[in-house]
Amino acid sequence: MPRTRQQVIDAAADGLENLLARTDTHPDHELGAAYLDRRVADVLAHLHAWHLLFLGWVEAIHNGETPGFPADGYTWQDLTALNDALYEQHRSMPYMEIRAALLESHVDALEAFASLDDELISSTDSIEWLGNEAFADVAHESLGGHYDWAQGVLDAAHMPPA
Repeated sequence: MPRTRQQVIDAAADGLENLLARTDTHPDHELGAAYLDRRVADVLAHLHAWHLLFLGWVEAIHNGETPGFPADGYTWQDLTALNDALYEQHRSMPYMEIRAALLESHVDALEAFASLDDELISSTDSIEWLGNEAFADVAHESLGGHYDWAQGVLDAAHMPPA
């Protein structure tokens, strides 16, 4: 059964709050092999970049269009290449700058999600380009589920809790 709107929003709010409490305490922690020798800021940049993709999907829904899913020029089989391209776009951003961008895109993503009606987000057949997936589940994976992924990266890198 697809997630409800409130489940998506609650998981996103709690997940980001907990994640930022941890990353703010250790913004310079080295992630090593847990995340391709990248930085804590790069984890936040990854989340921000996926928020931007999510916002594009919502815009396409409003316009009755079919977006590149997950992104223009990429399929789900190209996920590593997509994530590497997203990393290249944001890799030089300092922690506080990417943190601010993440907070803004998080709010924008939640507002965009709220702009969609309940039937549209909960139906598994209302958005053809999603296959048999409900948009509420896509929203969860782009928000709260992705914040859980980030916590897992920090755990794997032995980053202390907040």
